[in-house]
Amino acid sequence: MFKDWFSGELLDVYVRSRHKDRIDYVGSCLLRHRYLPVVVRQQLHEWVRFVRYFEQRALAVPTSIYDSQVERYLRKRFPAGSASRRRCIRAAIRIFIDMDGEGRFCRRLRAPQPPTNALYAQAVPGYLEFLRNHRGVSAKTIGKRAFQLAIVTRYLERSGVAAWKELQALALRTFLTTQLPGRKPATRLSYASTLRTFCRWAYLQGLVERDLSAAVPGVRQYRLAGIPEILTEDEVSALLQSVNRSTAIGKRDYAVLLLAARYGMRPGDIRQLRLDHIQWRRRQIALQQSKTGRLLLLPLLPEVSDALIDYLRHGRPKTESRNIFVRHLAPYEPFYPNNNLPTIFRGALQRAGLADRRGRKGLYLLRHTLATRLLSAGNSIKTIGDVLGHVCLSSTLIYTKVDLSRLNGVALSLEDLL
Repeated sequence: MFKDWFSGELLDVYVRSRHKDRIDYVGSCLLRHRYLPVVVRQQLHEWVRFVRYFEQRALAVPTSIYDSQVERYLRKRFPAGSASRRRCIRAAIRIFIDMDGEGRFCRRLRAPQPPTNALYAQAVPGYLEFLRNHRGVSAKTIGKRAFQLAIVTRYLERSGVAAWKELQALALRTFLTTQLPGRKPATRLSYASTLRTFCRWAYLQGLVERDLSAAVPGVRQYRLAGIPEILTEDEVSALLQSVNRSTAIGKRDYAVLLLAARYGMRPGDIRQLRLDHIQWRRRQIALQQSKTGRLLLLPLLPEVSDALIDYLRHGRPKTESRNIFVRHLAPYEPFYPNNNLPTIFRGALQRAGLADRRGRKGLYLLRHTLATRLLSAGNSIKTIGDVLGHVCLSSTLIYTKVDLSRLNGVALSLEDLL
């Protein structure tokens, strides 16, 4: 199938290889995914070198990218050189190994999970299953709690705790006070919350003799101590005008920035925005928020509508995905779940001459800016909370601290104080 893509020795290896059908299948799948021919050719050559290595040694081709034989091959194939080149070779091998019968494969290489310790294995999987099935906790939060409990259990084992029955309150307090040096209060608060909920669950399951949740020390954090960072109206305009809307990627990036600037959308909501969420006839956007799970209804502003239509008609690659925003390199699929679109925003900051500014450099900066501007325009806290999709109004109250004109209006004069 791909004879014309090879020459010389590699052509002979390709034709004679017992893995020729697999090479043809994976290569045709990449072409179907609209990979560039030059990229597919590079992949084909790597696959032929890969299978030749194992055929010459009468070995079976590994079925996992983490197989030790793959590492041996990589050391022989590319003993020295740039890390990026080595990653490209490794990615080619992973595609060849992982592609399933429907032409699908994981786009990102996921590192194998580190082995858990015995104390972790005794209880934590059951606790995570409880959170997933009975509490409806999101996968992201479950992953964070698993990570934190892995650190806690390793510390407990080093401290001599071999079973949960041996757990004492002092060990929990010592961990929080000595093992998280230099961490922000929010991080220490998160660990404390994880330990409290785990201790309650462990007590109800009979893994510990007493409920030790009360022994987990509190973490002092002043929720309203900070002031939200914002951009000026001129800086927001400069960001939007910096995008080159004559290109396909520029049309996408402009629509992303406009959604963040006009609605204060979270990166996760922008990333997951689907064609079904845009109700063109009703002139509104209706989506389930990624953070709260609640329905958010927003009016479809004319400039937002024009930007989305321009991107969908003239910029978005042809893809089966229902997500509005997709990658512009094959495979044309939605952004990775953990991608908060930092490249789009930082690129706009760079072009607008704002790259050297201090503080936040993510899309949340536009969210904070919108809330502050709405407050300055005289909108109520309830209205601002509805636009931002806040569940509780206390989440919106933080923006009242930056309304200096109103604060000056209610400030006491020196005469009043005296």
